[in-house]
Amino acid sequence: MKQTTHSEPRKRADAAESESGETKKTIILYSPDLNFCFSLSMLFQDRFNVITTTNLGMLDRLVADYSADLVLVDAVPSQKLIERVEGLRSVSPKLPIILLYVFNSKEMNLDRAIRVHVDSVFYKPLEVAPISRRIEELLTSPS
Repeated sequence: MKQTTHSEPRKRADAAESESGETKKTIILYSPDLNFCFSLSMLFQDRFNVITTTNLGMLDRLVADYSADLVLVDAVPSQKLIERVEGLRSVSPKLPIILLYVFNSKEMNLDRAIRVHVDSVFYKPLEVAPISRRIEELLTSPS
């Protein structure tokens, strides 16, 4: 029987490997909806290491702790969200950020304002194929 010691190396979450043996990229997903987090994580788990949170305040820490390669944010644009995204950009300027939300024509100013700070916006209801393609584009483009 093999005895495990604490000195043996442990695989970090951001170094998870895919079935092909290559290191998976890490996506941090924020949504206030736990079911939505679960659904998207199930959708992407075969290709990416997906870390989810329902707490917007944890986003900065998760991005740092897991060396995130991309962030998906499910939230309606607001001044608070813009400030949070600006904070992420100040720590990691090249971090790709994708915003998902239900469009509201009454919030056109906030829609325009948030687009300056994110790489892509997708409106709900979502189509998975375009989002998947965009994630691949952002993760394979030269930094």
